[in-house]
Amino acid sequence: MSTIEIVYEGDGGVWVVGRVAQRGSEVFVEYTDEHLASGADLAPLHHPLTERSRRFSGTNPDHLPGLLADAGPDSWGRSVLRRDMRLNGVERPGPLAMLAWLGRRTMGALTFRPVEGPEVPAATLVDLDRMQGEALRLLSGDGGHDLAAAQVARAAGASAGGARPKITAAFSVDGELVVDSGNLPAGAVPWLVKFHSPDDSAYLSAIEATYLQMARSAGITTCEHRLLDAPSGTRYLAVRRFDRRAVPNAQPHRIHMATAAGLLEAYPERGQHVSYDDIIRLTRYVTGDQQDTAELVRRAVFNVVAHNRDDHARNTSYLWTPGDGWHLAPAYDLTHSMGPRPVFAANRPGEHYLDVAGKGTDILRADLIGLHQPAGMAAAEVSDMIDAALDAVGTWSALASANGVRDDIIERTAQTLPALTS
Repeated sequence: MSTIEIVYEGDGGVWVVGRVAQRGSEVFVEYTDEHLASGADLAPLHHPLTERSRRFSGTNPDHLPGLLADAGPDSWGRSVLRRDMRLNGVERPGPLAMLAWLGRRTMGALTFRPVEGPEVPAATLVDLDRMQGEALRLLSGDGGHDLAAAQVARAAGASAGGARPKITAAFSVDGELVVDSGNLPAGAVPWLVKFHSPDDSAYLSAIEATYLQMARSAGITTCEHRLLDAPSGTRYLAVRRFDRRAVPNAQPHRIHMATAAGLLEAYPERGQHVSYDDIIRLTRYVTGDQQDTAELVRRAVFNVVAHNRDDHARNTSYLWTPGDGWHLAPAYDLTHSMGPRPVFAANRPGEHYLDVAGKGTDILRADLIGLHQPAGMAAAEVSDMIDAALDAVGTWSALASANGVRDDIIERTAQTLPALTS
C-alpha cells in the first residue's frame, strides 16, 4: 500500500492536510490534527472537517477523491506525465506515485510529499512553435528527448482541464513568456498556454478568444486572455491562471481550487449525470453568495445561446481562501462545441453535458428561465440574462473576423447558434 502526504501551501500558511494511502481502487484519506484545527474546509461535501478519515472508492479514472484529482493533471497531462516517468525509470506508475512525482508542480494550493520527481529546472523562454510540435509528437506517442520535450513534460504534467495540449507558463517582469516548470522568477505572472491537437482547426485559439470576448460582453467574469502570434503565423491562446496570485519580488501565491466535478465526486467518463440544476445548487450551497449563483446561471444561459456544449462539471471551478471562503472562479474553456453524442444514439447530434430541464439539446427560452427556481432568482432576471447573451453572441461574426477567423468557418458557426424560441 503506497502512502503520501497532502500539504496545503497557500494563503494562511503551510501545513500537512493529511495522509493518503491506496489499495487497489480504494483510497484512504486521514486528516491531521493541524488541519482539523485550521478551519480550512477544502472538501466540504465529501470529506468535511467533521470527519477525520474517510475511504473513497473513486469516481474518476484514477480512483482518487475529488480533493486530490483536482490538484493533479488532466487527461493530456496524465499521458505526458506517465511518459516522463517511464523515461526516468518508473514503469506503470499508480495515481499516488504520479502525485508524488508532481510534488509542488500542481494546480491549486495542494502539494504532495515525498517529492519523487526530478529537480525542477529554472524557467526558460517559451518557443511556441517548437513546443507545439513537441506536443503533437507526444500525442502521437513519439516524443523526443531534447529540451523542448523536457519542457513540455514538466510544464504539461501540472496542466489543468481537458484533453487539449497545454503548458503552464508565466510572463516575467520584463514581459517575456517563460515555461513554468515550478521554479518561476520573482514577480512572474502565471498563465496557461493552449496548443492544438492534430484534428483541431488552425483557428481554434481565435475562436475561443472570440467566445471569451462575447462572454464578457454578456456580463460573465472570464479569465484574462491573449492571442500569442508565433513566427509560423499560428496563433495560440494564453489565459491567466486564477489559482495563482502574482506577488511583487516573490514567487506567486497559491490559491486552493476545486472543480464542480471534484466537489460533487461526479465525472462524465464514469457516467455520472450532472445537470445545470445540480451545479447551480452546488454554487448556492458552497459559496452562500447570491452573486456567484447568478453568475453561474448567466454562464448556463450563455453556453446554450453560444452553442458551447463542452460544459461538463470540470469546466466550472471554485476558489477557497481563508476568511473569504468559497467563491466561483472566472469562466474558462468557453468555445463553440457540438458536444458529446448520446451513447446509444451515435447518429444523433451532440448534446450539452449539463442538461437544462432534462434536455441536452433543443433547449427553449422557457427552459432557461426555469433556472431561476434552483437559483432563488426572479424569472425576469434570467430573461434579462438571455437577452444579454443573445446580444453578445450576435457580435460573433464581427469579433471572429477581427480575430482572423476564416469567413467560411464564421458562417458555418453562425448557422449553429440558436435563436431561442419560447
